[in-house]
Amino acid sequence: MFTRGSRRRRSERDAEDPDRGRPCRACQELCPGFQEHPWRKICQHCKCPRGEHVGGGVPPTLQRVLARLLPESHPPPGSEDSGCSAEEFAWAPPGLSPDQVSQYFSLLPPPLVPRLRSPGERHRLRELLRQLPPHDLEPQFCHDLDEAERRELKLFAQRRKRENLGQGSVRPLPLTSAGAVCQQCGGPVRGGALAVFAARAGLGLCWHPQCFQCHQCHQPLVDLVYFCPGGAGGRLLCGRHHGDTLRHRCPGCDELIFGGRWAEAGGRRWHLRHLRCLECEGPLDPQNLPGGGQPLCPPCRARGAHLCDTCGDPIDLQAPHVTHRGQHWHPLPGCFRCAPCGRPLLGRPFLPRGGQIFCSPRCAQGPPQTPRSAPQRRSWGGGPPAGEGGAPGRAVGRSWGALGGVGGSGGAVVGTGRGLEDTGGGWGGVGWPGRSWGLLGVAGRVLGGTGRHWGGTGRCWGNWERRGGGYWEHWGRRWEVHWGHWGG
Repeated sequence: MFTRGSRRRRSERDAEDPDRGRPCRACQELCPGFQEHPWRKICQHCKCPRGEHVGGGVPPTLQRVLARLLPESHPPPGSEDSGCSAEEFAWAPPGLSPDQVSQYFSLLPPPLVPRLRSPGERHRLRELLRQLPPHDLEPQFCHDLDEAERRELKLFAQRRKRENLGQGSVRPLPLTSAGAVCQQCGGPVRGGALAVFAARAGLGLCWHPQCFQCHQCHQPLVDLVYFCPGGAGGRLLCGRHHGDTLRHRCPGCDELIFGGRWAEAGGRRWHLRHLRCLECEGPLDPQNLPGGGQPLCPPCRARGAHLCDTCGDPIDLQAPHVTHRGQHWHPLPGCFRCAPCGRPLLGRPFLPRGGQIFCSPRCAQGPPQTPRSAPQRRSWGGGPPAGEGGAPGRAVGRSWGALGGVGGSGGAVVGTGRGLEDTGGGWGGVGWPGRSWGLLGVAGRVLGGTGRHWGGTGRCWGNWERRGGGYWEHWGRRWEVHWGHWGG
């Protein structure tokens, strides 16, 4: 229940919400526009986070929070000093000349450069909301806190700002210097090169600009804002993951838990009032909630399950699965196999044709197999039956995890942490290397190596670009991220 003050604050936020009605970049025309959920930090229509709807600059409320957090580099709205050394950027490291600003951004992947009215600016807005959640910093962005919780959050935020918060400074390493070592990749930083320094991490420690990232999520630290845990020895965290080291975060409302009534469910701690189904908002049984994934009650989970295209049995939303163009299979030799000969295709190339998969052109040229009935082959998103074209179902997960497997120019990839769906056709392959990071090949080319070099961590390297709502794009081809875990 809202108090009178919290209801008034929320109505004021709604009145000035610049994202209200904005289209979702992930769901596009499927979402009528952003409408903030009463207590979840998502759109009430499409369930995507606010970050998928942002655009047109930093919202005034967030700008005021940043101004109070880092007044020197984030002036309040209306200030003539933008904190940016070059007019074409939404933000730039303070204290640099225009030439140095250009040099600094040339060291970053192009999709991450925050040029005005560019994908890089939208990426910055998404990361500001994700890495520096306003509800971790000020109580007016939280849902229904009592006075004790509000007081504890204020003290918590003040202590973090006083003891852990910092902002990296960019400057050239002196030419007379013998060089230094990057704290992230271990590579050399030569004299005269631009480097990022973090005073709280330790005297003389520096990073390559592209390596200045959160130790937990491996995302570049937005606006160079970091939190340094005590005794970190050069280990830096974004605001979100630093908060997670100190407090439990409720998966329902995304807020840190400060007392009150809470419950343990699915290996995570929830506000008791927020232990509710994502779809129907009904109460959830803590004993029957699986770890990770979407918080769904059994009826909603059953309605949203995939059906295996071979055996017809449902695949739980949190279970590992293989997917290609709206079709789904259990990752078992008896399910993901060549239709005519039954050869298991896990970890092998396959040829999709007519809604079926084959191990070779010879099998594909044989007599057509009797496909399963259409109701057993519906995609999770309620799209057309697999093999009849149409868009794939929407992504189940919205996180960015490790990828694995080696494929050809199409098909599906299942890896440790997440699965990928190629919405194109052609040859492909599936597999998992049994490690957190793997290789992924397209058209015979290896596009990635360890997670430090490409999109397994949600970054954009090697012409890969993360799209909203669980999509990756590479050379104009679209890949869809799904939940799942395969140990090893």
